[in-house]
Amino acid sequence: MRLKLTLLSVIGNLMGALLTFLYFSFVSVGPDSTLREGPSIHYVIFFVIGTGLIFLVIMVTLNRWSHPLDEFFKSKLSINDISGPSAEQLRRKALQNIPVIAGSSLIAWVMAGFIFGMLQPAILETFFGMPSITLSESLGRIFGISCIGGSFTVLFIYFCGESLWRKELPSFFPEGDMSRVSGAFKLSVRVRLFVVFLMISLLPLTVLSFSAYYKAQALLSADAVMGGHIISELVFQIFFITALGVAMSLVLSLFVSKSVSAPIKEMEKAMKEVEKGNLDVCIRIVSNDEIGGLGEGFARMIKGLKESEAMKESFGKYITQEIRDEILAGRVSLDGEMTRATLLFSDLRDFTPFVESTHPQKVVRIMNQYFSEMAEAIKQNQGLILQYVGDEIEAVFGAPVPRDDHPDLAARAALEMKERLTLLNERFQAQGVSPLRHGIGIHTGAVLAGIIGSKERSSYALVGDTVNLASRIQGLTKKFSCDVILSQTTHDLVTGRFQMEQLPAVKVKGKSRDVMVYKLMGRD
Repeated sequence: MRLKLTLLSVIGNLMGALLTFLYFSFVSVGPDSTLREGPSIHYVIFFVIGTGLIFLVIMVTLNRWSHPLDEFFKSKLSINDISGPSAEQLRRKALQNIPVIAGSSLIAWVMAGFIFGMLQPAILETFFGMPSITLSESLGRIFGISCIGGSFTVLFIYFCGESLWRKELPSFFPEGDMSRVSGAFKLSVRVRLFVVFLMISLLPLTVLSFSAYYKAQALLSADAVMGGHIISELVFQIFFITALGVAMSLVLSLFVSKSVSAPIKEMEKAMKEVEKGNLDVCIRIVSNDEIGGLGEGFARMIKGLKESEAMKESFGKYITQEIRDEILAGRVSLDGEMTRATLLFSDLRDFTPFVESTHPQKVVRIMNQYFSEMAEAIKQNQGLILQYVGDEIEAVFGAPVPRDDHPDLAARAALEMKERLTLLNERFQAQGVSPLRHGIGIHTGAVLAGIIGSKERSSYALVGDTVNLASRIQGLTKKFSCDVILSQTTHDLVTGRFQMEQLPAVKVKGKSRDVMVYKLMGRD
């Protein structure tokens, strides 16, 4: 890349030199538009010395400037492998690399205008007796060198170099956060379009206007033959300036339009991929202007969509897709409301001795398998897991999305949990793990449902006597040595065909009257 940029700088300056030569040969305007110096060796020597001095100053300056960037590319390190301050300095230099290269060319052409427009005539006249030039001619030389040749060279190097350097910028900004770098040069889209407009329209028109003015002045004192010659020169200059202006317009417009359209086309392509559901698209941020800011915003949008999808996927691990979509679409109120639902509590038996006698990593592995199977049974029956507390599961059916058949769903989920545990124990037995046993309690009633918690952390929860009684009923599975127990309310509300057996009425904590419960054995 360093070689490409150096070659680009050489080509750009050669093109500027050619443009300057053509200007002074065919277009130069003023009271005396001819260069008075002849083929004297003194002019050649001064040109070589002056050009060499300018080249030396610029090259030394650019080498010192770009040394950290060269070392970074040689090291083949990632920008993330470099410490904070050094990485920030590299990022800033990366953003300023092309402006510095173009700026150094501008300084070189300003120096050339001063050296060859003022210093050269004065030195050659003083020490070698060369013909002197007027102030207007000196200013004309400075204008032709610095404004005509220099402006085109600087713009060509900047926009063409920007196109090349944009391929390397992502190495310094893998996350595309260019706007966070403070103090970096920024050329907005409006400014770059305005500068190019001045170059391809105002500058040629200015030259043409002055040329016409001086030719008109010359016509006042010219005879018929000289007048015809002046008119012919003017016509030639008009065609020449027009052709030169068109050529410059095409070259500069090509690079400027590419600098604006290429990132937009890339974003347009990425948007089409996002429309198809592909969120793995990557936007290369290649500038710190408005288009770069738009790209950063688009990248943040994609990141937000990914996080949203990840949240939906995580949410979907605990509830069905239908419930998830209802909640995320805002069609379910989570602010707090009274509703009827069926609560299910599940708890492992003799789990404390198992934990004490088993390695912690093995316990976690077994628990994850158990919870995965139980969660799937609840999810398949439209249930929502509210929380895991140790080895206990709390789930709800009929909330937050209301359903009339929530008692049946809870009963079917409990039987499926029982079946899945049987199959899971077969796998555990093959692994040398003792079978697990659990108890499940189910109760239906009114609950207060909503988002409950602090500002820092909250969750969807149910509050009320129904929740407490469902937990107490789950505890009765130990007393009656059975797997699933339903309350009287749930028993009366189920509409499906289930095998149930009435158990003796029992007194539970928090209730003044005995509670009627039923053992759920299976389906008819």
